[in-house]
Amino acid sequence: MQQAGVLGLSLICWMFESKTINNHKPGLGHFVAGPFLFSLLLGGHPITIDGLFDDWEDVAVAYTDAEGDAVTADFSEIKITYDMEFLFMYFNFYEGEFLMQDWNEFHLYIDADNDPSTGHDFHGIGAELDWVFGERWGYQYVNGQQVELWQNDLTLRIGPTITSTEFEIAISRESDPLTMNSSQVLTEGKIILSEGQENSDLIPDESGGVYFNIGEDAVPYPEPMPLERLHDDDIRIVSYNTWNDGIINEERQLHFKRILQALDPDVIALQEHWDWNEIDDVIQSWFPEDEWHASWTYRDLVVLSRFPILEDANMISSERTMAALLSTENALGTNLLVFNSHLSCCSNNEDRQQQVDEFSSIWRDWVTESTGPFDLEYGTPFVHVGDFNYVGYRQQVETIRTGDIEDENEYGEDYLPDWDSSAIVDLFSRHAHKRMGYTWRSDGSSFNPGKLDYIFYSDATIDTGNHYTLNTLAMDTETLNEYGLQWNDTQEASDHLPRVFDISLDDAVGINETQLFPEQVKLFPNYPNPFNPNTHITFYLPHSAFVTVSVVNVMGNTVKNLLHESKPKGNWSVTWDGRNDTGELVGAGIYFYLLRVNGVKKTKKMVLLK
Repeated sequence: MQQAGVLGLSLICWMFESKTINNHKPGLGHFVAGPFLFSLLLGGHPITIDGLFDDWEDVAVAYTDAEGDAVTADFSEIKITYDMEFLFMYFNFYEGEFLMQDWNEFHLYIDADNDPSTGHDFHGIGAELDWVFGERWGYQYVNGQQVELWQNDLTLRIGPTITSTEFEIAISRESDPLTMNSSQVLTEGKIILSEGQENSDLIPDESGGVYFNIGEDAVPYPEPMPLERLHDDDIRIVSYNTWNDGIINEERQLHFKRILQALDPDVIALQEHWDWNEIDDVIQSWFPEDEWHASWTYRDLVVLSRFPILEDANMISSERTMAALLSTENALGTNLLVFNSHLSCCSNNEDRQQQVDEFSSIWRDWVTESTGPFDLEYGTPFVHVGDFNYVGYRQQVETIRTGDIEDENEYGEDYLPDWDSSAIVDLFSRHAHKRMGYTWRSDGSSFNPGKLDYIFYSDATIDTGNHYTLNTLAMDTETLNEYGLQWNDTQEASDHLPRVFDISLDDAVGINETQLFPEQVKLFPNYPNPFNPNTHITFYLPHSAFVTVSVVNVMGNTVKNLLHESKPKGNWSVTWDGRNDTGELVGAGIYFYLLRVNGVKKTKKMVLLK
């Protein structure tokens, strides 16, 4: 799709009535034109850099690239907008997953003064900034000088931190390349994305870049979140990587004390805490009104709790995940299971995948066969927190969330990890006082801030109350004083930020009910899987119902209808012999089996071998 010029903009303004979207006036911006398609880039928008993209829906596409013109990475679209602090960009690809902080040669060029005669000459623009994502550095070109830059020079923020088909980027409007070393206020410019290889894909294909304009519309700052619980009886969990025993480090201890006292947790899950001797005494001294209990028997993982710890255990062979069963019957009506993880860091993708595969297999066997490290009542609510170090392949997240085991030969079949045979929730929490989603930041590192700390939970058994990530650097003086905090507390305490998660009792699912976990339709993993030629599909009905079971391919087309009739309460099984509805053998590959009962639909994956 070709870029439209100024004449095109005048035509559009004549043809279409200006409208207000989200109370922001449309500003003069770049737009694209194609057959029967015109769009405008509107003014500023409140974008949260979190690796989620629903807040981009009201931002018009600035340029659409042709499909199939790439060497390896085929760019699709780019959007551009801004708020009072940042210039934002969104872009995606037609296919394939990429990692922005590694494994690529993607370049971002920005002409910050809209003058092709200044800066670095590239594809019809004069770029003041050339950033190389995969190298995690770049260059500034101002006043004939080339200066090397790191991420902190740009206040660069990227989401997500893992592989994806789409990304969002924020660069400070006050950074030196965009202000020409403070000699201008950024008002307009041009952007180019390049795959970085010879004859590779560009956005835009045409010389001259994608134009952007920054208007005078004020984008509101985010509404601050209260740090308190929404309800007094909510159970608060804080997950915190304390960076090399930081909580007992004399130089950093006061920062941790102020942070934890302000958050007032019931449960604290620590990572990178190796020295176990003092920690329970330290926490007890900070919260003397309650008795605290500690489990600290596994590697660098600690769980501290106002509730007695009934059982604890190491979950995987590397000792990078532990489990602690808390005595919360008086508060929840049942005990609470807390998993705490600190997975392998950085480039160790294979190790992290092995760790989550192993965890998923152990949890599957624990639930289905009661072969876990200790006895666990069916339907026990659980939360999985920690520093997961997800800085590589997305599959690691999906394995924890959905039970999609990568190495099934070693660790067995997939298993949906929640009690109702569904995926668990990957909880997103933004900063309490800023539209950001990162949980780790080190300004001296080449890695840009990212989301490394996760909270997964069983939404079949519990629901959320208040939840957020605490960043004192983003808080105003009045709020800091209110909570007894100092502006640099989180910065000085650790390179990670604490994540806060309240289990809400008022809106909890299945809590404090006569029947805590009502019987539900269940679809079990097929056996064997992978298979050739036969596999058995088993399901459970809590009552008589009309049932359909079918097999579909990866395109969603029905391959075989296995069952279509009423069944009484109980366990039932059907067999698929690898044939379609006409009796022909189907090809090897991935298939899905679907169970439908009274509007409930459940799906699982299976693999047919040659």
